Amino acid sequence: MRFASFSLFASVLACFALAGTSRAAQTYELGSLELQSLTQDWGEPHSNKSVDGRELSIGGRKFERGLGTHAVSTFRLNLNGTGEKFQAAVGVDDEIGQRGSIIFRVSADGKVLWESGVMRGGQPAKEVSVDLHGSKMLTLSVDDAGDGINYDHADWADATITMLSGKPEPVLRKREPAVVLTPKTGPKPRINGARVYGARPGAPFLFTIPASGDSPMAFTAENLPPGLQLEPSTGIITGAVAQKGVYEVKLRARNSQGSAERPLKIICGDLIALAPPLGWNSWNCFGCDVNEGNVRAAADAMVSSGLIQHGWTYINIDDCWEAGRT
Repeated sequence: MRFASFSLFASVLACFALAGTSRAAQTYELGSLELQSLTQDWGEPHSNKSVDGRELSIGGRKFERGLGTHAVSTFRLNLNGTGEKFQAAVGVDDEIGQRGSIIFRVSADGKVLWESGVMRGGQPAKEVSVDLHGSKMLTLSVDDAGDGINYDHADWADATITMLSGKPEPVLRKREPAVVLTPKTGPKPRINGARVYGARPGAPFLFTIPASGDSPMAFTAENLPPGLQLEPSTGIITGAVAQKGVYEVKLRARNSQGSAERPLKIICGDLIALAPPLGWNSWNCFGCDVNEGNVRAAADAMVSSGLIQHGWTYINIDDCWEAGRT
């Protein structure tokens, strides 16, 4: 009886242990995790949506849950416990049709555990199931298959991580503190920027004298070619130069603290961009939702930040929005 009682006691303990393991196992949806640490070369990642914000769809099959990203992308996760498995259905999202070519990889602790091979738009999803026992760091990556990232809309559909203990946490990227290294400008006028400017005959001319220093400031320009005029309070030169030629102009800026002058060579002919254009390129940060407010805000920022006082003048808006515009 004593032996039987001990055996019964041990069996009860084993049952409780198994029950405890079962209760501890928990599944986490990939799309529910913080995505700020995910890096990708185009667009922004979306939980339960494609990279363009649409319903996840691979090879005509729809998915309610998952993660939409874009090549080249990397998502690193610290498992912080005992992992059991990673599961997903992967493929190129249907929103780009037959285009796109990508490779999905699942790695743990620096070792590739699963690779999809090259997947293209319109192909059915591939099922992924990877054993995570003994793994500490999980990395989900999407490669461009060696032919560039155009149309590489990648879906980790129905993606889950099952943990026996602990919770997966994204590995946060180290961010350096933002530090302005450019010395602050003094109160006296200083004329900055290039000393040469190219223009074509008869074309609209637009040049702002890039001068730093306390405001208000007054500007003058000697020997401007015929057809150009200067606004003294803003330093903006407009008009058009009719004749080809090289024009030597002397610019001056004056405020309550003093004055500054500098030569500017205006070359009117077949060449423009005689100095590297300084400006800002949106590179699709607006997607296809560009509007007048976006453009004006970018230009206003260049003025209010003081960049215009150092020769920054160009605002380039990426081309997605141009199709079908009025």
